[in-house]
Amino acid sequence: MTAPEAKAELIRTLDEKFVANSIAFDAMIAAAALLVDGGPLRTADGAIDLAGIRARFEAVSWHVPAMRQRLAPTPLRLTTPAWVPVADLDLARHVTLHPTIEPDDPDRVELLTGRLNGPMDPARPLWDMRIVELDSGRVAIVARYHHVIGDALFGLRIGEVVTGTEPSPDLPVVTEVERAALGVAPRTGLGILAIAFHAWRAQRHGFRDAWHEYWRKPFTRRLRRWGGRVIRPLKNLAIERSGEAARVLVPRHSRYLEVDLRPVAKHAYRLGGTVHDLTVAATLRAAAAVDPTRETVSLLVPISRRTAADANVRNHISMAKVTVPADAPIEELVPAVRAQVQAAVQDASRRDLGDRDWSGYATFVTWGGTPRYFGEALIESVTGWPAGDPRDDLACLSCSYGTRLAICVTTRTTTDIDLVMASMAESFAVPVGVAG
Repeated sequence: MTAPEAKAELIRTLDEKFVANSIAFDAMIAAAALLVDGGPLRTADGAIDLAGIRARFEAVSWHVPAMRQRLAPTPLRLTTPAWVPVADLDLARHVTLHPTIEPDDPDRVELLTGRLNGPMDPARPLWDMRIVELDSGRVAIVARYHHVIGDALFGLRIGEVVTGTEPSPDLPVVTEVERAALGVAPRTGLGILAIAFHAWRAQRHGFRDAWHEYWRKPFTRRLRRWGGRVIRPLKNLAIERSGEAARVLVPRHSRYLEVDLRPVAKHAYRLGGTVHDLTVAATLRAAAAVDPTRETVSLLVPISRRTAADANVRNHISMAKVTVPADAPIEELVPAVRAQVQAAVQDASRRDLGDRDWSGYATFVTWGGTPRYFGEALIESVTGWPAGDPRDDLACLSCSYGTRLAICVTTRTTTDIDLVMASMAESFAVPVGVAG
């Protein structure tokens, strides 16, 4: 058999902001928690089968290249960092067992948010799993991955590979062909540059096209970005010594609300929108509730124009700003949100977000209506936890799975999260007659 091919993939310049410094790196760690039937994940004596869980992740990871790649800088940091293969995963570092049994309580969800998983090592593949035993008998698989790996849609695709639509005690088969397909890391940084150059050159049509593409962006901008990479280690050292991270990455707390999906979807439709529009409208209403002095309230809404041609692009999200009157009722908010989001989706030009007056962001994702399994363990519910700008006051990510919708909210600890959740519950309450 021939030796595995050396592989490297530069991250896009647009994605480099997620790792621009240690504060950005820590802020952009997303999390999701799978709450599963705990029985199939135990050994005969009732203990969590950590070795079996690790073995499953080890096997699955060969089918998800992103789980076996780490970021490596190039010589003199001439380009963005590159994804390079990692043949040997340290599963003991990536998949850990929480030391105590925790309450299965939607009001005590810090473990589910991933904030207690510990620091993420930027020199390793940027994901981890924490296995948490709950007092109900269920088990939470708290998954974290860094935003530089991909956006929420890319993350859902990873989740579809990690889990299955049928229960299976067998580990995924890993063939020698699949092992070889991962490739190996180039021996040197110059090897990364060579692979990157050949990939870039292959996309150009001749020397003239390559010359035009290189000079399409101002040289001064390239120089600034290169300078930022060069001083990045010094900047991170300054951040650590000054305590800036502690001042910027303020403490946060979270809650979630779980409701039946079908009546909520019908409710949103009758209001003139979708579950996504209702999610954004409800979050706007909650933001207005915690600051009643405001005349208007704004949120950022992630939008994607992803097509089949963009399927392999890791991050394909841009932001639209939605602004509404702070005192508007939910009946007016939903159609207003829909109109502004649709206008942003249809307008592909670069949009100026204006002054930074938004409270945070809100979005909705769906994992479909088909039950999924981690091995033989049925996934009973899913919560997804937002990551974003540390200056945000609140963020909401609602996620549908099966027949249920989980509305997950994270706010600063100085924000009245009880008031936020009461407002969210009121917005998602289905009027009598709509549920049928």
